[in-house]
Amino acid sequence: MSSQQIIVYIEEEQLIAQKNNNYSLYLAKKVNNDFTVIWQSKGPVATVNNPSYQYRNTFDIATPSFMVNFTNDPVSSGDVTFTSGGRNLPISTGQTTTLDANGVFTPAKNGGVPSDVLIKNELQGNPHAILLDSNGNNIWVNRQSGMNIGPATLTPKSQYQLWFGNIQETGSLIAINLSNPYVATLQDGGSITLTYNDSGVWVTGEPARVLSASEVRALHARLGIAA
Repeated sequence: MSSQQIIVYIEEEQLIAQKNNNYSLYLAKKVNNDFTVIWQSKGPVATVNNPSYQYRNTFDIATPSFMVNFTNDPVSSGDVTFTSGGRNLPISTGQTTTLDANGVFTPAKNGGVPSDVLIKNELQGNPHAILLDSNGNNIWVNRQSGMNIGPATLTPKSQYQLWFGNIQETGSLIAINLSNPYVATLQDGGSITLTYNDSGVWVTGEPARVLSASEVRALHARLGIAA
């Protein structure tokens, strides 16, 4: 199984500023043509089994096996709001499933486009497709429109969005008004190193290293500069 890695450095002025703002660091994955759901969130304060972001942060991303599901738009009647969905179905890219008229997925089978997950929808009411990772964490939801009767294609892409923002739970819809997001494009098995610098700008590569006093003296000596 191939994997991808994103290393994020946060220079210390911004590290302090983001934590003082009580902002979280977020990661989302592109499916079809947009980012819709917070896949991973790291808060400013560590909790049990969920460390906070720090100066150096690594996201190791195994190429996941997926799951699919669906949900309806919330329907309100009086003081009660109702939504529903099905049972998560394990599926991989290149496979297809049918969502039948009762809201039950058929077992995934091969025969689809290698890069895609295909749902053949027979359920009335324009349900919204959901893509999850193999642990059941939401990656993407079609929030623009529901599925019509017929085929619906979900194409996971090797593009990831990172940003800081007000605290939201993993799996929740991304706020529309994001501030200063960065989109990283990776190859299978690829990696990228980013720095969120003290000026609040995303740049590629590690932070510039500050030379020690002895290194400065050695550099001056090589250049013939008097101490």
